[in-house]
Amino acid sequence: MIVRRGPAIVLSLVLSAAALSVAPALAKDGGAAKDVDRDQCDPSSVSRAKLKVEQVDGNNSRLQVTGTVWSDDSDVWAWRLKHEGEVSDDGRARGSENSDLSFRVVRTMFNLPGTDDVVFRAENLRTGEVCRATVSY
Repeated sequence: MIVRRGPAIVLSLVLSAAALSVAPALAKDGGAAKDVDRDQCDPSSVSRAKLKVEQVDGNNSRLQVTGTVWSDDSDVWAWRLKHEGEVSDDGRARGSENSDLSFRVVRTMFNLPGTDDVVFRAENLRTGEVCRATVSY
């Protein structure tokens, strides 16, 4: 029986070269690009908001969305996450002394074809202060 090794060797070399050419692009950002928006809530406020959007463990069909608000009090905040203009999730949260009076909301969303517009909005229920951060991913 004659075994042709030439085509198998060529195929393995081509596949190895293709895998190595993709590796540097993934290594630059750990395999998932991150988009972040940081905003001061009101011009005279010490409160700040941050929204971060990234792929879930290299799975480009899901996004991990993290919204954070830093405040100087322990008031209750009503928050809402929107994806492509539709409410994805909402709730209420309060910062605690253990977290420097901040709260964080982490949710997973589907990565739709094209650019995904994600909005994080939080409103202080006592003062009416509004924080808003937007990312197009």
